[in-house]
Amino acid sequence: MQIISDVSVWAKKGGSPLPPSAVAVGLFDGVHRGHRALLSLCRREASRRGLSAVVLTFDDDPGLKPGAARITTLPERLALFRDTGMDAAVILPFSAVRDMTPEAFTERILTGALSARLAVVGYNFRFGRGAAAGAEELAALMRRAGGDALCLPPETLPDGSPVSSSRVREAVAAGDMPLAAALLGRPYSLTLPVIHGRAIGRTVGLPTVNQEIPAGLLLPKHGVYAGETLVFGRAYPAVTNVGTRPTVSGEGLSLETHIIGFSGDLYGETPTVRLFSYLRGERKFASLDDLKTEILHNIEEAKTIWLAHGHA
Repeated sequence: MQIISDVSVWAKKGGSPLPPSAVAVGLFDGVHRGHRALLSLCRREASRRGLSAVVLTFDDDPGLKPGAARITTLPERLALFRDTGMDAAVILPFSAVRDMTPEAFTERILTGALSARLAVVGYNFRFGRGAAAGAEELAALMRRAGGDALCLPPETLPDGSPVSSSRVREAVAAGDMPLAAALLGRPYSLTLPVIHGRAIGRTVGLPTVNQEIPAGLLLPKHGVYAGETLVFGRAYPAVTNVGTRPTVSGEGLSLETHIIGFSGDLYGETPTVRLFSYLRGERKFASLDDLKTEILHNIEEAKTIWLAHGHA
């Protein structure tokens, strides 16, 4: 998948180095089931019409409510776009289009810089200065330019409840990982660099991998989770603590994972931690031996849950 960092220069100069394309437009935070349905529609229509399948996303989200956090980092979003089979991903600073009229955005960015013959958006898509226009206006503007637009209706779960980024955030913040996975269409995960910890886990025979959760990224409910960790292309069952580790430090917020069955140095790597089930809340134990006993119990729980997720 080709990654294009900014097309605003093309928009100013006119013309485009891209072939005629079908463009899916949105922030796509989380790349949840609804987003994936939209991207799949874009890819199918691109194939049917002989177009290149392009996703246009933004490096920031002016619509994010105060206090809300991102579900995925930009690199995670790009990796998920690649998994859907898109030909190219365009990352556009929102500041470059914030004050554009709907007409200018359509003509300069979509049909101009991106050579869009088809635009694909969600039912709640808004664009133009002050979010002045929606899917109907986009369709009219695309037709005026000789193109077309498609609007995907809301995606729902089998129980009829809606799929949305805000529901994903609520589920993760509550520690409801099965609901988060149902909304995302995959387990909730974090892909972060490994940092140096205090190495206390090694002293009790349970080494851990430490990862720092950056500001602005969605924070799961504090506690201990069963899940898995992807290391060098292989999935291992894992027990992950999200929080401040009250027994050993009580300071700083981190992701601390014991990877079951793995030994090795992961400094400098960015493993993916997937959270399947919330096991218990954080609590301070009287001693490291008591903590070890509880973690060993959590490890057995995690193994059972990992097997239930289809691993042999």
